[in-house]
Amino acid sequence: MIKYRSPSQQSQHVIWALTFAIFIFTTFWSVLIVEYFDPGSYLWQQLDQAAFVDTNLAAEGVVEHFFNAVLFSVFVSVIAYLLLKYLSIKVSQGSLPEGFYTQNSWLDIDDKYLVLIQADELVFFEFERRMAKRLQIKYQHDASVDELIALAEPQKVRRIPFDEISELVSDHNSDIFYVKHKDKRHRVVFINQTVKAHALELVQLLLPEELEYHRNERTRFKATFPFLAVFIGLGLLAMAVDIIVIRYIVSLLVLLLVIPKLCTNYLDPKITETWRVNEIRA
Repeated sequence: MIKYRSPSQQSQHVIWALTFAIFIFTTFWSVLIVEYFDPGSYLWQQLDQAAFVDTNLAAEGVVEHFFNAVLFSVFVSVIAYLLLKYLSIKVSQGSLPEGFYTQNSWLDIDDKYLVLIQADELVFFEFERRMAKRLQIKYQHDASVDELIALAEPQKVRRIPFDEISELVSDHNSDIFYVKHKDKRHRVVFINQTVKAHALELVQLLLPEELEYHRNERTRFKATFPFLAVFIGLGLLAMAVDIIVIRYIVSLLVLLLVIPKLCTNYLDPKITETWRVNEIRA
């Protein structure tokens, strides 16, 4: 079998290349623009043939402009990187990456997780980063469950019989679902939301018959209210604090964390699916 790359592996080098290109571009043009709008800059002194050019002083001005431009470019590049990363993740959530799932197993190379169905058990474990490449190759060459576990040497392998699962909870916009076994909740992680949905198609068929299905669709207001409250709170904090550094930090938190969540939850409110024993019967 070919060694396939995950969506994040495919896009990571492209994101880094674009970020570096943005850094170079913004640095160059920032220095040029500042030099152009500063009448005493080295650029204008070179154009003004009648003026005496103090080379040392002009060089210091260019270095100062360059330093300020680099700070600005770093800020822009970080924003661009996070935005590209976010868009890449959003795009990859809607695909079934070839080589990272079978009919009864699912490999998450990003979060270092492997989920399998073996006989009547849900089996899953987390492996170390240093084993990721070797495990990926073995998995994509159809290694058995026992071979994968022996290679990964995980600290703990969870084996949960399906007939002992008392609850399963899944949010449609998450790549994780939770199973409850003997009053303990376990997190089961997948490479993206579509792969999780693929696994759920089989897992729900193997759940105990006494578990009933519930679906909770939130309104746009309920979905966005927590993030709207955080947005207002951070906005009031930024207005109340006079320290410019803290204002920048708060603004970055709002821009990078709160607003994307706010928009996502408004456009696509969370839907929670639950399989559990009916409380009235219980």
